[in-house]
Amino acid sequence: MKKNLLICCLSLGLLFAFNGMAQDDKPSKNKAKKEMSEADASAKAAAKAEKKAAKDAVKSAKTDAATTGDDAAKAQAKADKKAAKDAAKTAKADVKNTTDATTDKVTTATVNDRMAAARAAKAAKKAAADNGTVATTTTDNASKKADKMANNSGLKDDKVAKTPKGTSTMKEEKATPADYKAPVDASKKGPSGEKVMTGPRGGKYYINKNGNKTYLSSIKG
Repeated sequence: MKKNLLICCLSLGLLFAFNGMAQDDKPSKNKAKKEMSEADASAKAAAKAEKKAAKDAVKSAKTDAATTGDDAAKAQAKADKKAAKDAAKTAKADVKNTTDATTDKVTTATVNDRMAAARAAKAAKKAAADNGTVATTTTDNASKKADKMANNSGLKDDKVAKTPKGTSTMKEEKATPADYKAPVDASKKGPSGEKVMTGPRGGKYYINKNGNKTYLSSIKG
């Protein structure tokens, strides 16, 4: 009897133990399944994120390429604009320099002409003051007579004396205002570099520092 009771108790104990183990295994299986589902979801989310990141990277690369191209085009346009501006500035400076040079030449020529006219006027005034109207008329007649004599002789060396530079001269006369205005022969010079002028009859003469007119028979240019 005791033996049967012991067997019954042992059987009940094993039954309870088996049920407990079965119940413990069921939550473990559910937990493992849940963890597996969560792992799959995480893997899918990671894959989706990677795919999105790759797509964003491609899009960003395209945007950067377009921006770089625009920047290069803008830089080139800016460089071209600056080059054109510099070229226009250089051309303007060249025109200004040419204009200034021309103006300087014209101004210099004008000043020289005025100085020459002033000197001639001063000399004419001095000559007029020295000789007066009668002396001027007499000198003009003498000058014409001398020119006529020079033309008739052809060489105008009848009464000349040689200067240190080998230039032959005739007699000296007081220069008149008209003598200063006679045409200048640029191919000839006087003994001291004076301007040589041509008389009304073709005679050559120069006016020295004393205001005297001297006829020449031969001039070295």
